[in-house]
Amino acid sequence: MKNKILIGIGVVIVLVGTFSIVKKVSPVGWGLWGSYNTSSQVALKGYDPVSYFNSEQPVIGNAEFSYDWGDATWLFATAENKTLFAEDPAGYAPQFGGFCSFALSKGFTADISPDAWHIEDGKLYVFADKNVREDWVATIGEGSLEKSTANWAKH
Repeated sequence: MKNKILIGIGVVIVLVGTFSIVKKVSPVGWGLWGSYNTSSQVALKGYDPVSYFNSEQPVIGNAEFSYDWGDATWLFATAENKTLFAEDPAGYAPQFGGFCSFALSKGFTADISPDAWHIEDGKLYVFADKNVREDWVATIGEGSLEKSTANWAKH
């Protein structure tokens, strides 16, 4: 019986560890995933950050129009978008290192889905999915943005 319990605990640890690695989930203060959320050093999973501001939907970038900034490579759909980003990277890059803004409001980092996003006061925020985005946006007046900001400062 004792061996079965130990095996069960081991399986749970492996599953939780795998989930944490795949979804980049950890307490903010641990800083396990670095200062910017990248996949193979590519930011925003290859989506064009400028497209969030000038298109109805985000657009996947092209390696032909790449730009290195903030320990990541950024891809753009057009040369014009690359130029706009190069002139003001902090103005176009997502907040909180590109980690999920909702997770940060709860004290954790988490990976994102590029199609779950929100622009507030001219800044881009990205999320793990559209459900948590809606929760976070609905509670901006109750402090979700301030909580995310405060927790990111601990990073």
